[in-house]
Amino acid sequence: MQPTPDGLDEGQRAALRRLQRAQLAEARRIRQAVAVGYTLTPAQLTSPCRVAARAEARHVAMWLMRTRLTWPLPTRDRAFPCDRIGRVLGGRDHSTVLHGVAVIAARLASGREEDASLRHTVSALAATLDATYEAAGLPDQRAA
Repeated sequence: MQPTPDGLDEGQRAALRRLQRAQLAEARRIRQAVAVGYTLTPAQLTSPCRVAARAEARHVAMWLMRTRLTWPLPTRDRAFPCDRIGRVLGGRDHSTVLHGVAVIAARLASGREEDASLRHTVSALAATLDATYEAAGLPDQRAA
C-alpha cells in the first residue's frame, strides 16, 4: 500500500477512522448520561437555551468529554478536540467548549460549599459511566 501525504497507509487510515467513530459514539453516551443525570432530554441539553441549569449540564458534559476521552491522532494534545465536543453538544464553537470546561474545572477545584452539589453530581456521573464501561466489557475511557 502506498502511504498518503500524512504518512499513513489506507489500512492505518481506516483503523484511525474506526477509533474516531468509537470516540464520537462515546461522546454521545456521555451526553446521554448527563441528560439523564440532570433530568433533561438530549434535545434540551443541546438546545440554544441559556437557562443556568441547562448551561451547567452542558458544561459538565463538556468537562467529562474533555477529561475522559482521547483523540486517536498523533498530536501534541490528545484530549478530545473542543470542536468535536461542540458539534456533539448542538454545534457550539470550540471557544464555548473551552469556557465551559474551565468553569467546571474551577468550580470542582474551588472547595466552596455551594459547589458541593456539583462535585457530587460529577462524581455520580463518572461512576455511572465507569459502571457502564465495566458492565459492557469496554476499556476505561478516561484520558491518559
